[in-house]
Amino acid sequence: MKKSKSLLKISAAALGVLHCINKLIDSTVSGNTAAKSSGKYYHWKHGDIFYHVSGEGTPLLLIHDLNAFSSSYEWKQIAKALAGDYKVYTVDLIGCGKSDRPCITYTNFFYVQMISDFVKDVIGEKTDIAVNGLSSSFVLMANSLNDKLFGKIMMINPKKLSVLKNTPNERSRILLRLFDLPVIGKSAYYIAANKTNIEYYLTEKVFYNPFEVTPGIVKAYYDNAHTSKGNGKALLASLEGNYLNVDITQSLKNTSNDMMIVNGMHNEYKDDIVASYRRINENIEVDEISGSKLLPQIEAYDEMLETMYRFF
Repeated sequence: MKKSKSLLKISAAALGVLHCINKLIDSTVSGNTAAKSSGKYYHWKHGDIFYHVSGEGTPLLLIHDLNAFSSSYEWKQIAKALAGDYKVYTVDLIGCGKSDRPCITYTNFFYVQMISDFVKDVIGEKTDIAVNGLSSSFVLMANSLNDKLFGKIMMINPKKLSVLKNTPNERSRILLRLFDLPVIGKSAYYIAANKTNIEYYLTEKVFYNPFEVTPGIVKAYYDNAHTSKGNGKALLASLEGNYLNVDITQSLKNTSNDMMIVNGMHNEYKDDIVASYRRINENIEVDEISGSKLLPQIEAYDEMLETMYRFF
């Protein structure tokens, strides 16, 4: 009995320490870099969505990759340039940036709904779209459900088809329960989203040239990860648990839109990605951006901009 009481006291003390650390981290975050830019909110049924619109002309929607650190920040420079010739929309997907981060299990169809409703309610007409990474699968699925949403579709470093077929399992359910715990889940998230891990992620996984990862970029991604004081844990758990994956084979096969895959030249999976996508739809155009990996719109801005003008 005494040992049990001692263990309970130790556990309570440990949770108290973790709670204090979490509060300290919350207080030291200076705020999302994106908050310094003007923008609007689309009051969607599942939460408020931050977006920015600039320029006049044919609508062009730019959607960022989906991870716990991401936001429309990755399109900031490109969007500014394109606004001279297009009506450019950038959006923070729910769970990212300045948009709401509900504590739910995020799924592919959740984002399919979000993007579809955003195009219908905010843009109000068929739009061309450039989309990065995992988010490409949301756009293809949305397009298969409503072919009046999109014109031309550019997919930048889309996920491997084999990866998108991975489904949730028992590990996923355990992970969700872990992150759902108020104190422990938040602490686990803050460990994953600490500045050192984010800098490693950017320099080793995302950028080809690590010297392109400036303190400003690290700060932007760190601030995006901490904007909602730990609520990003729900998206991270959903991503790690494969809840965002879906088999896009049929959507890809049935798509008649003009499509292009743009890969960073140093994306190690680029050849497999192109081969597998073109086996299903041989009409997909392909381009590579030199000196870049997963974020050519930042790392190789000029070449990426040239490619976008050529396609759109």
